[in-house]
Amino acid sequence: MRRTRGFTLIEMLVACAFVAVIAALAADMFGGSRHERLDAAVRLLESDLAFARARSLAQPANPSHLRARTDGLPGYVVVSANDMLVAVDGPNGPVGAVFGAGRGTSAAGVAMTIVGGASVAFGPFGGVMDPVPTIRLTMPDGPEAALIAFDPFSGDMTVTYQAP
Repeated sequence: MRRTRGFTLIEMLVACAFVAVIAALAADMFGGSRHERLDAAVRLLESDLAFARARSLAQPANPSHLRARTDGLPGYVVVSANDMLVAVDGPNGPVGAVFGAGRGTSAAGVAMTIVGGASVAFGPFGGVMDPVPTIRLTMPDGPEAALIAFDPFSGDMTVTYQAP
């Protein structure tokens, strides 16, 4: 009787399962899903909006605004009412983000639109000044979106995710 060399079916299935698990882990490490990138942008924006609101409460004569960047990059800056062109300084430098770079690396590919105004302007008591805008974050490569709405009196934010 002649003996043949080779792998058994069980050995092949175990090897394929092992490769599939390693590939799934590698894919998760190298690129976030569209929803994860959108969520990262929302969280980054929420923290900077909270900073702008707190700064407006601390400096009522010079309240803060959050506006879209004017240099063509996707993202935003927090500016003061006295100088709408220069970002205000926070604990770690100018406050703002470019989606896809620096602090906004995990939010690559996110687009931001301020609907109903040119900026989000906080008043001296922490509320949002008229017109009260809504911020819309979208993923150009997918249907996911997030809306950030504001309470005009308290300045509180409500985030609504729109799934496909």
